[in-house]
This record gives sequence, C-alpha cells and structure tokens, in this order.
Amino acid sequence: MDLSIIEQLITFVTIPFQSFLTIEIFLIFIIFLIFLIYNEKRNNKKVKISLSALIIFFFSLLVFYFSEDISFVLSEIVKTVIRCFYFPNIIFYIFTAVISLVLLIYTILKKNLTKLNKIITYIFSIIHLYLFTNFISLAIINNISLVDTANIYKHNNMFVIVLFSQIIFILLIIYKVIYHFCYIRYEKLKNTK
Repeated sequence: MDLSIIEQLITFVTIPFQSFLTIEIFLIFIIFLIFLIYNEKRNNKKVKISLSALIIFFFSLLVFYFSEDISFVLSEIVKTVIRCFYFPNIIFYIFTAVISLVLLIYTILKKNLTKLNKIITYIFSIIHLYLFTNFISLAIINNISLVDTANIYKHNNMFVIVLFSQIIFILLIIYKVIYHFCYIRYEKLKNTK
C-alpha cells in the first residue's frame, strides 16, 4: 500500500471510529486511562485492584474469543524466536555481540555491583565475545561471506560456534534479569525495614 504521510495519519485517526466494536474498544481504553490517571492522585488500592482485574478480564475475553488465532500467532512467535537464536542472521548475531559488549563495559565501569555479579557477567560476556570473534575469524579464514547465511550454517565449526554463543548469550541475559529482579526486591525489603 502506497499511502502518503497525511493519508497514514488520517487512517490512524479514523480507525477507532470505523465500526461500533472499534468505538467500544476505544471508549474502554479511554475509561481505563482516565481511571488510572485519576487514581494517581488518590492512590486508592481498591481502584488499582479493580482496574487490574477489569484489564485482565477484558484481555481474557479477547483471548477466549480469538483463541485459535492467538495460539497460532504465539506458536509462530516461538518458532521465530527459536529460529533467531538457533539460526541467527548476522545482524541479530552482531546485535547480541553489541549487547554483550555494552553489558561488559557497564559492569567494568559500575562501582556498586557485587564482586560475584561482576565476575559472572565478565565470564559470560567474555566467552560470548570470544565466540563471536572466533566466528568472524573463521569466516575470514574460510572466505565465507557473512551475508550468505546458508553457507555459514553449512560450515560445521561456524554452526557450532553460533549455537554455543547464543546459549551463552541467553544464559547471560537470564542471569542479568534474575539478578536485577532479586536486587530490586532486596532493596525494597531493605528500605521497608
């Protein structure tokens, strides 16, 4: 579809008013928003719980009504995520290396991290970056274009490096998420005492 910017904006603005169902959905979300903003001033726990329950109920109805479509979409998302981690294209692989590099530099420069956290982050990041560098060097040695994903995965050594590199990256991310979740919970508990 070749729509100009103005046509895209007009379409975006008119979408909520195209049918009775879209008008109802628009009004429901406006009401949710008004109650959430209003409750920020009042800070009433009953309103928070009620709104949370209503939002869960609303989305449960959507999931129930579109359950077959949603399960299909979710299975496609899972397949795509697995494909990205198991057979990442070079852009995704470079992106994971950049994330690993940023986490490593952040950990080096951050002063208030625990020694154990730093050591674990160092280990995962260094292994991931080593495997990425090894992957690039194998591509250069074997004269394999990084653009041609099929040739990369035909080469056993490169395939194994990518596979283990992605496993290390996933472990690094899982560790960081769990650590920060536990750290935030610990800080909240410490501050309440």
